[in-house]
Amino acid sequence: MTYTTIHLHLTPYPAPTSLGAIDYACGLAKLFEAKLNVSSSQLAIRAPQNWIVGAMMSTMAREIETITEARTQALELHVQREALLQGISVKLEHVSEHWPGGLVDNAWRGRVGDVCVLGLSPDSAEPRLYVEDWLFGAGRPCILYPDTSKQAFSADNVLICWDFSKSAARTVSDGLPFLHNAKRVRVAVFRGEKDIPIDDPATPLATFLADHGVSVEAEDVVIGKRTIGQAIVEHADATKTNLIMMGAFGHSRLREFVLGGATRDLLNKSTIPLLMSH
Repeated sequence: MTYTTIHLHLTPYPAPTSLGAIDYACGLAKLFEAKLNVSSSQLAIRAPQNWIVGAMMSTMAREIETITEARTQALELHVQREALLQGISVKLEHVSEHWPGGLVDNAWRGRVGDVCVLGLSPDSAEPRLYVEDWLFGAGRPCILYPDTSKQAFSADNVLICWDFSKSAARTVSDGLPFLHNAKRVRVAVFRGEKDIPIDDPATPLATFLADHGVSVEAEDVVIGKRTIGQAIVEHADATKTNLIMMGAFGHSRLREFVLGGATRDLLNKSTIPLLMSH
């Protein structure tokens, strides 16, 4: 089992996709000998309905579009250079993206890839504008690469955050190519944040993964007074994890998905790439 297509989404605004996220996507494509499909946003500012306000903002909107066009060209150039360096096949498609954006704009493009890669900038509006849409709308596993990550590309040491939830089970299944490739796989059950339906949740997962040829180490982690996100990040840092696998939790509010507290907490705190499915 492997990935044959990696999808990378580039966005220039409000926080441009980091070069690290681009390098990570190229590294994945090389690791799995996969094709890299890139959707590159061409930004168009949505004008306010009020014609007076719209007229006042038109000049500002055009300036932003000019700036973002230059950013987009720089990002595309970096993709092409890195793909050439890595010796991978890349297909780049220009797509229109309105800002403020929404699911209808681009998240559907990831549905025909094996895994999607998104840059993650915790200090911007990006988690709301892009991450929620892609996690809950693409229907594919998403790798979120934090701008704050300092790691060189590696997928040798994988941490599975396991709570026996449906989304965690989906993530494990979607992440099997990573687990087959990894040199070390750990299943961590974080105690104290939520009720888990069985006393020993790690053993059934270990058995399932053993049937797929994946050997794992199981561990319990007591959260204590920490938040779940803080506990996961601290444990991942201490164990030199390269990739965190975790189910993306969300709930519906007026027909749109909103990130659950644990998911949002981890997105805001992690400096390690995250593989999430919903």
